[in-house]
Amino acid sequence: MVSLRQRLILSLAASLAFFFIVQTLMIGNEVEDLGERNLLSRLQHDQDQILAALEWTPPAAPELRQSLIPGIYERPFSGHYFQLDIGGESLRSRSLWDEQMPPQSESMMHDVPGPDGQRLLILQNAVQINGQTITIRTAENILPIEFSTGVFQRHLLLFAVAAVVALMVLQGWLIGYSLKPLRRVQRQINRLKNGDLGQIDAPAPDEIMPLVEEINHLMRLMQQRLQRSRHALGDLAHSLKTPLAVARQIVQRQPDSADNQQLGEQLERIVQRIERELVRARTAGRMPGGQWADPEQDIRDMSQMLAQVFPHIMFDLQIDANLKIPADREDMMEIFGNLLENACKWAHSEVRCSVRNEQRKTSICIEDDGPGIEAEEYEHLLFRGTRADESQPGHGLGLSIVSEMVAAYEGNIELSRSSDLYGLKVSILLS
Repeated sequence: MVSLRQRLILSLAASLAFFFIVQTLMIGNEVEDLGERNLLSRLQHDQDQILAALEWTPPAAPELRQSLIPGIYERPFSGHYFQLDIGGESLRSRSLWDEQMPPQSESMMHDVPGPDGQRLLILQNAVQINGQTITIRTAENILPIEFSTGVFQRHLLLFAVAAVVALMVLQGWLIGYSLKPLRRVQRQINRLKNGDLGQIDAPAPDEIMPLVEEINHLMRLMQQRLQRSRHALGDLAHSLKTPLAVARQIVQRQPDSADNQQLGEQLERIVQRIERELVRARTAGRMPGGQWADPEQDIRDMSQMLAQVFPHIMFDLQIDANLKIPADREDMMEIFGNLLENACKWAHSEVRCSVRNEQRKTSICIEDDGPGIEAEEYEHLLFRGTRADESQPGHGLGLSIVSEMVAAYEGNIELSRSSDLYGLKVSILLS
C-alpha cells in the first residue's frame, strides 16, 4: 500500500508534469506563430518599399531607384531577397546573384529551397500599375529564426524542469509539515502498542479526530472488560481454594482408603483444570495498551528475591539493555517466575538467564547446572501435572503453565541440555 505522502507527491508530480508539458508546447507554438507573423509583416513592409522605389512609365522599361532599396538586398546571399515580374521582364535583388525565385501558386510558401542552402519563407502579392499586373515576391531565410526559436524552447524546457523540481521540493516540505499531526498520532499509537500509554492524547486534525476518539473509546472498553474478567477469575480462584483445601484435608485423614485415593485424584484433576482455564482466560485476547515487560528490571528484582530463598545459587543475567518484550508484564512475570524458581530448585550453584532481541523476535533462555533430565522426557515434562522427580514438592504445573502461556503468544518453547552448565535448558522464542 502506497503511503499517503507518496500518493500526494506522485499525484502532484503527475499534475505538474502535465501542466508544464502543455504549457511548454503552447508557448513554443505561440512563439513560432509570433515569429512568422513578424516575418510576414516585415516582408510586406519591404514589398511596399520596393514598389515605392519602382519607376515605370510605359513604354519605357521599368527601373528601381537603388537609394530606396534596403541595403540588405544588395549583399549576395544575405538571406533577404525580392523579385518583380512585369510582363516578360524580371527585376531581382542583387542578393539573389544569378538565382531566381521559383514560381508559386500560393501567396505564402514555407521551407522553399533558396540560395546557398538556405530555406526561405516567400510572400507573394500581385498589384496593378499602369494597367498591368505586377507580381512581387519577397523572401527571407528562416534558418536563423528557427535556431533562435529552438534555443528559446530549450531554455523554456529547462526552466519548466527546474520549476517542477522546485515546486516538488516545496510541496514535499508542505506535505511533510501538513502530515506532522499524523506522525504525532502514529508515534503515540506505537507507544500505545508498546504499553507506554493507555490512550492517544496528541492533538489531531479534525479529519482524523473521530478515528482517534474511536480508538481511545475502544481501548477504554477493552481495558474495562479485561479488568472485569481478571477480577472475576481472581474471585473464582479464591472462592474455590477453601473448599478444595478442606476436601484435601478430609481425604488425607484416611489416605489408604481406595475411595479417598480416587477422590484425591479427582481433586487433583479439578485443581489442574481450574489452573489451566485461569491461564487460558488470562492470556486469551491480549491487546496492546497493557504494560509491557521490562526484563532488565523485572528479572533483576525477581533474582534478588529468589536469592533470599536460595542463597547458594549464583545468578548470571545476560539481558539486552532497554529491551521491551511485546507481552503483558504479568504474564511474563509468571513465565520468568516459574522458570527461575524451577531452575533454582534443581541447580547446584548457578542459574543463567539470557534475554535478547534476535531479528525482531525475543529470545529467552534459562539454564541451570543441575542434573538435568533425559531427552526422552522433554515432551513428557511439558504435560500438565508431570514432574521430573516426584519427591520434589508441587503439582508439576510450572512448565506446563509456561508452555500454555507461550503458546497463547504464538511462541515456541524447547527443552534441551545446557552445553555449558549441563543442566536443563529452557529456550523460548516470542514473535
